[in-house]
Amino acid sequence: MRIFLIDDEWNSLDLLDRMLQSLGIEPDAIVRFQEPLEAIPHVLAIVPDVLFIDLEMPRLNGVDLILMLSHLPSHFVLVTGGDASQWIETQAPGRTRQLQKPFSVNDLKNILQSIAIQSNTTAKNPNL
Repeated sequence: MRIFLIDDEWNSLDLLDRMLQSLGIEPDAIVRFQEPLEAIPHVLAIVPDVLFIDLEMPRLNGVDLILMLSHLPSHFVLVTGGDASQWIETQAPGRTRQLQKPFSVNDLKNILQSIAIQSNTTAKNPNL
């Protein structure tokens, strides 16, 4: 599983990276960016399985970034201290989730399991 983390706050990136590694995600599978505009060419070149994207960032917020990348088969997780449910239904439907701050390793595990189940179901049933 290839995972991109996009957040303007280094501490948030570091925490999420450590939590993912504690769940057994290999460090080589995790790519971090503080600048969303810098991440775009890398996302397009690699097409990660999952992108964890901070909702509130300067210059380009998480929703706008998902809009730009929604044509990709990736799954998106909006990381926010607020409520992003209004965006989840309209941006990459079925492939966008919310991770509410503060979150636990268990919350993170549940999101990844949900994505894995959906990806497996979709692979077996392309009409979903």
